[in-house]
Amino acid sequence: MCSPIIVGQLMFHFIQKNCRTPWLQFARSLPVWAIIVAHTCANWGTYTLLTNIPTYMKEILKFDMTSNGLFSAIPFIFFWVFINIAGVVADFLRLRGWQTKNVRKLMLFIGTIFPAVLLVCTGFITCRTPVMAVAALSLAVGFSGFQYSGVMINHVDIAPEHAGVLFGISNTAATLSGILAPYVVGHITTNSTQSEWQTIFYIAAGIYIIGAVFFCIFAEGERQSWATLNATTQELVILSKVSSIELPKHMPTEND
Repeated sequence: MCSPIIVGQLMFHFIQKNCRTPWLQFARSLPVWAIIVAHTCANWGTYTLLTNIPTYMKEILKFDMTSNGLFSAIPFIFFWVFINIAGVVADFLRLRGWQTKNVRKLMLFIGTIFPAVLLVCTGFITCRTPVMAVAALSLAVGFSGFQYSGVMINHVDIAPEHAGVLFGISNTAATLSGILAPYVVGHITTNSTQSEWQTIFYIAAGIYIIGAVFFCIFAEGERQSWATLNATTQELVILSKVSSIELPKHMPTEND
């Protein structure tokens, strides 16, 4: 076994030589578009909640500033807990033999459809039952953490060597939600009425559902054909020997 430094140098040389970014294949790949669409739609709901929960609690639930700070933090404690639960559940399902694509789709489904339903329900809760509203919001934000074991990791499934580039692309598109969502909220909630906030929650729920449907139809969980490294058999054998990397089932020939 070679030293970690030598292995690292060989890996760097190997990836630099063989890992060319397949831009055209990105644009033609439905699994890539599934990630982009789902990531963007998921971020719309996330940013809507992230930037506007304090405002909603103040304007609709009538919390004072002291209580507002405390209760605004509760949903994101749920978020942290549910992200970790989702990771454990996803790994457990894969170990039990579930296909990766089905695990990713289930995680995104839970991370979008559950929050969508809870957001719609939240819109009908008045300031007379603020605890119920906080509970619904907390669960909505919490369940959105399941997205991270769905679409947020799917880049690595379909193209491990290009995962960084793919995430940069999808995250760039998804960040547009962070720009537009607060603007839409501000434009609609000019009078700070409950009906206006119901509209905000309807929009977020609808976008959540669009992303979930698109992802569940087109997402994949296996390495795509265009994501295979263009390496010779000799290079793969050498790399496997020095780094204990498992060789792929299909060994490319010199002409591949």
